[in-house]
Amino acid sequence: MRRILLIFVGWSLVACGGTTNNPSATAVASLEPTSQALVASVVPTNTIVATPAATPTRLPTQTVAPEVTSKPVELDTPTLNDQNAPPTAAPQPTADASNAPSQPVRIVIDAIGLDLAPVSVGLDQRNVPIVPKHDAGWYNLSAQPGQGENVVFWGHVLRWKDAPNVPAPFARVKDVAIDETITVYSADGSEYRYRVTEQVWVTPDQVQYILPVGSERLTLVSCIGDQVIVEGNLEMSHRLITIAEPLR
Repeated sequence: MRRILLIFVGWSLVACGGTTNNPSATAVASLEPTSQALVASVVPTNTIVATPAATPTRLPTQTVAPEVTSKPVELDTPTLNDQNAPPTAAPQPTADASNAPSQPVRIVIDAIGLDLAPVSVGLDQRNVPIVPKHDAGWYNLSAQPGQGENVVFWGHVLRWKDAPNVPAPFARVKDVAIDETITVYSADGSEYRYRVTEQVWVTPDQVQYILPVGSERLTLVSCIGDQVIVEGNLEMSHRLITIAEPLR
């Protein structure tokens, strides 16, 4: 006789920036050999004839797919907020987007040669802001231009090691002077002009600068300060908050 052994192998696939698939069991049938026995049968001539045991039929064996695991690659880039900070409650949009002006599609600061098409971004699963790799980000839980609230943009100031020739979008925001003009264009063709009124250094946990403030303003968030290593990533110790008020 032979015994059938079932082996269950879990399949997992982890994608960088994605979610882990639910593991599923795959059954594999295999045969475990035992000693072969001879069965004696009696024939009419009273002669004992040895008859071999019936040969068992081998069950088909399924091919087991190898376990695949993909891990995200850590790059030494700054992050907007401290990744070790406890999650915070996600702020809600300031108004119904269907009744608000169109979202921003271009931001221009002539004084530093900045002319960018921002990407709409929000928060990740830990309520940490998502910062585009090479683009400026418009925080889509903040206001839209002309809505009468805080319009928030952010971006990296350091280049990525896998694209050293691609400039960081907010690399020169620190050079913006008080009273400089920032112009934002929306998808409906409207133009909104703001005057820089303040620049302040804050720590990564001072998230109040990206929340509603009760009046129209433009807020740019970028990194500044000492470079430090946090969990293998190169980060900067502070955030530079650039605030601009509407030009009347």
